[in-house]
Amino acid sequence: MTTRAIPESVTRRKRRILFTDVAFGFYQFALITHFFQPGISNVLWILSGLVAAFGTIQLRRSIGGADLPDAELDEYELTRHLEAREDGLKTSLVISTVLFVITGFLAIAAKLWFEPTGADVAIFFGKAICFQLAFVPFAVARSLAGKINRDELISAG
Repeated sequence: MTTRAIPESVTRRKRRILFTDVAFGFYQFALITHFFQPGISNVLWILSGLVAAFGTIQLRRSIGGADLPDAELDEYELTRHLEAREDGLKTSLVISTVLFVITGFLAIAAKLWFEPTGADVAIFFGKAICFQLAFVPFAVARSLAGKINRDELISAG
């Protein structure tokens, strides 16, 4: 069995996905540290948000803006696009559910452990909602990039 060379576009998209995944990981770390180290959390939140936005834009460029098509799509591209949008909606639902659960934990923690100010809670949920607003478009672009990578690997073989 011979090994095939992986197309450069596939490798580039995989690197951009990994880069943006790491940025969103730091974004989540900023959320976790919000009540314990607010200064570090705020700096990390801003920097990781900017890096995640940059990564999402670069990923969208590498898939040719297929997540927001401006022309009519053939049947296969339409199916691929609809599946990616469905993946984005599922991601949004999961993040919304997690935010709902965090709300419950925050209420219990505020009752038993510490007393956050109203501003702290509002800023925390602002950060969490910003995370959701940034991650859902990335999830759609990531899903499309995976499908495009699969197609390119099949056609290269």
